[in-house]
Amino acid sequence: MRYAILNRATIRVADRTDVSGRITADEVNLDRFHNRIRKVCALAVVTLIFPALAYAQNNQSNGGSGIPNGTYVFNITGFFPPAPGAFVAAVVRTTYTPNATGTGGTTRSVASYSIFGGQLFTGVTVTGTFTVNKDGSLSETYTQTSSPFQTLHFISYPSPDAKTIAILQTDPGAVTSGVGTRGSTQNEQ
Repeated sequence: MRYAILNRATIRVADRTDVSGRITADEVNLDRFHNRIRKVCALAVVTLIFPALAYAQNNQSNGGSGIPNGTYVFNITGFFPPAPGAFVAAVVRTTYTPNATGTGGTTRSVASYSIFGGQLFTGVTVTGTFTVNKDGSLSETYTQTSSPFQTLHFISYPSPDAKTIAILQTDPGAVTSGVGTRGSTQNEQ
């Protein structure tokens, strides 16, 4: 019985604010509340913000702004200028090598394509250059170094991680477009 009376007296004293040298129950509860808020905020930072920052870091690969780097395989279809109104289907393997400044680079390609009507070109070797435009697109020029020896121009739009590229031919009379995908490297597997 004596302990119960002592505990009630302690609680009454602890609830008062005019007792010097001791903290009150309200102050203890306020500290507990603040600690819970700190833990919730820390949990939010760890689960929401840190993963977002990690994703932002991953987007900085390949030159920092979606600049292609590596080998891509393209599937391109449309109408081709050598024979106006002729449908073309092409597969192209292109290797992009960016320059040190990230403003452009060079390309090497091997292409095979078929033009409606039976013309088939296989193993066409191609060299080229690309320039990064202000909007993040690429202006590309390709020169075929084997038959049919054409110079072709494209504008392309890499995805932010540069794993996929949409491409559109810009030569007069051409209506061709396609999509290229980068093969995975050992680091990405």
